[in-house]
Amino acid sequence: MTIPKDSGPTPAHDEVLEFFTGPADAGTTCSVLTPMVNARLRQMQSGQVLELRVDDPMARDDIGSWSRLSGNTLLKVLPGEGPVLRFFIRKK
Repeated sequence: MTIPKDSGPTPAHDEVLEFFTGPADAGTTCSVLTPMVNARLRQMQSGQVLELRVDDPMARDDIGSWSRLSGNTLLKVLPGEGPVLRFFIRKK
């Protein structure tokens, strides 16, 4: 799986989805997160970009794999504040 590099400008986004976990949620992020992302993308038009903000470091692999399998494009992954990762996903 290839995850886009952090170089270059930050992509413009049309929507934002934030998903923050607590200690009890460790290891369950993907099973909850990907349905939330799918639901939000269903509300968007093809070609629009969703910015996803997640505080689980395992999301980097999960979202990378999910985007490849779903056909949506992972444009970029950037660090956010603290443990937060920012993903930019273009809807297919």
